[in-house]
Amino acid sequence: MSSENGRPAEPAVVRWQHSSGGLAYCLGRLVVPPGSEQPVIVLSEVAGNPDAVGLVSDFAGAATVAAALFGVDPTSVRWLAHHGDFSSYDAAGAPETLTEVQLRSDGSRLHSDLTDQHLLSATETETLSRSLGLEPVRAVLATLDLPS
Repeated sequence: MSSENGRPAEPAVVRWQHSSGGLAYCLGRLVVPPGSEQPVIVLSEVAGNPDAVGLVSDFAGAATVAAALFGVDPTSVRWLAHHGDFSSYDAAGAPETLTEVQLRSDGSRLHSDLTDQHLLSATETETLSRSLGLEPVRAVLATLDLPS
């Protein structure tokens, strides 16, 4: 999953068939914080993903694929949606945000809707991002050869 010091595992491009019917992708990163048994998966919306297939409107679909990519039980993970100026071509200077997303399982599928999402405050976002050791999204995307 992650390295010994709690740094993120290798980032991955998470590609899925969005519930609205289009193909979607985001940046996925897995971190197991030091001293914690609960892994954290951060899914970052990126500007190259079409607005019609946005991350938060089908978070469960993205999470299903991310959990398989990282080899984790999706119900044991703390899930975060990550947005910032890297999420849209017209969001220059937008602050980074983290949204905690609760997922439910019916035994065969994951489910989530907007009522399962809690936007963290700016202070919580900054503190959590720093403690997870997240590298800037654009720098990570450059290593994956994806549009930022």
